[in-house]
Amino acid sequence: MKKLLAVLGVMAIGGGVMADELQDNVGIGFGTMIFQGQTGLVQQVLAATTNSFLGNQTFAISSGTLDAKKPDSLVENKALREFVAGNMDNLAKDIAMGRGETLDTVTELMAVPEGKRAEFHKNLQANFSNIYSSESVTHLDVLNNLEQIAI
Repeated sequence: MKKLLAVLGVMAIGGGVMADELQDNVGIGFGTMIFQGQTGLVQQVLAATTNSFLGNQTFAISSGTLDAKKPDSLVENKALREFVAGNMDNLAKDIAMGRGETLDTVTELMAVPEGKRAEFHKNLQANFSNIYSSESVTHLDVLNNLEQIAI
């Protein structure tokens, strides 16, 4: 019986903390902005319904409006994103050497013109530490770093 009461007590406390975190679960859109700061299930349902009814989430994501962060262009390239995610180690080796099959594939997926690829590879090699900026770098970080260097 004591264990049951202890478990119920932990659930009640944890439930209160979780309920506080659920206030951001309706996504982005006009409904979220209209009901911002208001708590409660009814307000969340109204915000989510408004967001869905107006259909503005897709536009907001692609345009970077309504408090949405617009995705970086390289990150939007699904083939490139998936390739880099699956080849992080090989890509790191190729960038460090300034050549290699993995780097060639990434360069092609990034649509770097044929005549500029050698220069692009040298530039990536020179900026290796900026591309692979830490041991815990993710494929999205690498893509964002590649985009900054490619500009």
